Order: sequence, then C-alpha cells, then structure tokens
Amino acid sequence: MIDLNIQIKLIIFSLIFGFMFSILLDILYIFLSNKNKFISIIISFIFICLMTIIYFIGIKKIGYVIFHIYSIFCIILGFISYDLILKMIANKGKK
Repeated sequence: MIDLNIQIKLIIFSLIFGFMFSILLDILYIFLSNKNKFISIIISFIFICLMTIIYFIGIKKIGYVIFHIYSIFCIILGFISYDLILKMIANKGKK
C-alpha cells in the first residue's frame, strides 16, 4: 500500500503533467503544421517517447511510486482541463 501523502503527490503531479502535456502538444502541432508528413510522424513519436520518460522519471522521484490506473485518469483529466480552460477563455473573448 502506498502512503496517502505519496498518493496525493502522484495525483497532483499527474494532473499538472496532463495539463502541461496538452500545452506542449498544441505547441508541437503549431510547429508541425507546415512540415512533411513523415517528419511530423517522427517528431511526434520522439515527443511522445520523451514525455513518457519524463513522466516515469517524475513518478520515480516522488517516491518510487507504482504506476496506477488513477494516474492515467489524472493525466486525462489534466489534458481535458486545459481544453476546457481554453474554451472558457475563448467564450469570454467573444462577448
């Protein structure tokens, strides 16, 4: 069983990671919009591998945490929250 303090740190880290991943993915999409399709696939693959390594290093630094299913949910929640925040900002800008 993992200590509650470590679980809370993992949840917060996963949420922040999902949020940052979404931001970086948008930046990468803008950068790759005019590139060759083959180059875009290679750079996207490298980006995903790099982000995966960063995530696993992060959870290792938290306290040798085991990768749990709720980590995936928190990453997805962070990813979705970024999109929701952008939509809220865009809607306020239209008014």
